[in-house]
Amino acid sequence: MTDTTSAAATVTDEGYFGPESVSWILFSDPSSKLGGVAAILMQALNPMMMRLFDQTSGYATDMEGRAERTGRYIDTTIFGDRAHADAAGTSVRRMHAHAHWTDPKTGMELRADNHDWLVWTHNTVVWGVLRGADAFGPDLTIDQQDTFIQEQHKAAELVGIDPSILSSTRAELDSYMDEQKSWMALTLPAAELAKGLRKPNLKGNPVKVWAGIIVQDGILFMLPDWARQLYGIEGRPLNLGSAARLTRRFIAGARKKSSRAELISEITERVSTHPYRKVRQR
Repeated sequence: MTDTTSAAATVTDEGYFGPESVSWILFSDPSSKLGGVAAILMQALNPMMMRLFDQTSGYATDMEGRAERTGRYIDTTIFGDRAHADAAGTSVRRMHAHAHWTDPKTGMELRADNHDWLVWTHNTVVWGVLRGADAFGPDLTIDQQDTFIQEQHKAAELVGIDPSILSSTRAELDSYMDEQKSWMALTLPAAELAKGLRKPNLKGNPVKVWAGIIVQDGILFMLPDWARQLYGIEGRPLNLGSAARLTRRFIAGARKKSSRAELISEITERVSTHPYRKVRQR
């Protein structure tokens, strides 16, 4: 029996969400990738969380690897069966439990499993994916947006968040995000993470460079005004609204290359053969 067959044999259900869920619609759409980048930019404005990551994580030297692992985790929890989703959640909780650092000057201990930080991280992802849909499609009704937020309570629970304290509607989620701006700040690690936003790399194929900057500005368009101000990019000369409209066209073109059914089939096959954490038959 091949590894692929063995892995596929462990898939026993359609997971916590399933083909009829809004979660499958959104996470199989290319707009969710840009929403995910917006979420990372928002997460990075949590000053104490970034201070901990700066001391305990190699994110600055392995950004591509971290992004790949995060992507596989999300694919596994959204599209994998329940056993693999549970295993991925357990793995992340274990990593969070081991990620802690004590400030030698103040004696303050910072922990990755801080519940408020987990809530912030979860909410930025849900918010980012919805902002991606707002800007670039697919177009959703308010009821679908609220359903997505409620579906994602299960994703929150997998990493140890009490879902009873989470937003249940889009209006509540937007209000939560806006309420956080009073304690957000741009730390040096966050500034380093986002330096390409302020000074894009102009080397390489001119068409690819142009398209890359357009998409980058489309991502910046999704951020609230206060977040762009913290990153120091509010006054850049490019029109972010125009960039967002062009990015929407790029995303529409990407959808034409592969149908939603094809994309979901590709993701579910990848998850069954290379999940974030395998569940082995004993």
